[in-house]
Amino acid sequence: MKIRWLIGVFRKGILSQEEITPYIRLLLAEKSGEEQGQLRKAFRELDAEMQYRFLEAADIYDTPKLFALCSNPTLRHAEIALLKKVPPYEKKTQFILDKIFYAIRDHSRGMLEQAAELLIKEGKASANFRDNYSRFQEILQDEEFLLSLYPKARG
Repeated sequence: MKIRWLIGVFRKGILSQEEITPYIRLLLAEKSGEEQGQLRKAFRELDAEMQYRFLEAADIYDTPKLFALCSNPTLRHAEIALLKKVPPYEKKTQFILDKIFYAIRDHSRGMLEQAAELLIKEGKASANFRDNYSRFQEILQDEEFLLSLYPKARG
């Protein structure tokens, strides 16, 4: 399985993180249900340090998928995901960031809040992170309001 090969590459230090990124993209490419289940199981068996390395090597587009594979993500998982830089050529910056915010929030809303506050407090966050995070919080409030009006609309 590809994940075993990638683990070996990480341990041996054969390739840099930038060189590993395309292999992570291939690993996460759309798969059948059985293959997806095997990947999820294999990723969850990894120790936290190896999961961190996978998250650090993944590009921003693969980060939400990879984060979803973590069975018990920690604050460090969330920090790594939130520190991903959006490429300067990306036109849908907010959409990409929202996918990361949602991936973290799906595991724990508290974790997203803690990680965001920590990054802002430590000055690690990008210049527009606070604005993007505030906008995302407003989206969540709007969603909650709409769900209170239309409870059967829950997806």
